[in-house]
Amino acid sequence: MNPLTWIVAASSSWIVVLGFNELALSASVAVIAQLIALVRLRNFSVLATTVALSIPVSLSMVIIHIPFGRNDWSTALDLSVRFIALMSAFLTAASAITITDLVKSLSHMPRVAYIVGSAVQLLPQGRDTLGSVRYANHLRAHSPRQHSTRGLSKTIKFVVLPLITRLLSQGASRAIPLEVSGLERTGQRTVLNPVADTTLQKVLRWLMPIAALAVVVWL
Repeated sequence: MNPLTWIVAASSSWIVVLGFNELALSASVAVIAQLIALVRLRNFSVLATTVALSIPVSLSMVIIHIPFGRNDWSTALDLSVRFIALMSAFLTAASAITITDLVKSLSHMPRVAYIVGSAVQLLPQGRDTLGSVRYANHLRAHSPRQHSTRGLSKTIKFVVLPLITRLLSQGASRAIPLEVSGLERTGQRTVLNPVADTTLQKVLRWLMPIAALAVVVWL
């Protein structure tokens, strides 16, 4: 399925869950999303991630609403299940999307495709760059993690500043390839191996959010 269809489906489920704000509906969305992820991936990775994210949130709901709330467990349970439903829908869609397919599906909007591609790659690129900076400090026998008054200044000098500098230089180095590829030029883009898309999916991407909004407003 086209990545945009997954995104629109997840967004539509968010509209329904937040619009109705009912325990049974939130639980149903969570179960359906987890079943879809289980069938697609044939593992419990999405479920495990959802549980890991939901435990601290649910505990915070309990701490906030049980001692000071009016509905005791009811409010905490409703908010926790709603969060689980939202995360289940988001993670299921994310597990079905690759960065390459997402960017190619936006090839008719090159600037948007570049912004989206850069945004979703920022975290892994930052993690890799941080690993390189730490390894360089290790080779130079610098240890920013020192329990002293100079620990923070060393962290800024040997970790934060090199990390920011390298990320900025990587962004600047992409300017020439983007200019060569004709990002600023107008006209239709063609992809050698386009992402599969059908007329039905295009129609559904319009109908799903409209139907979700209509149901929430009507009911």
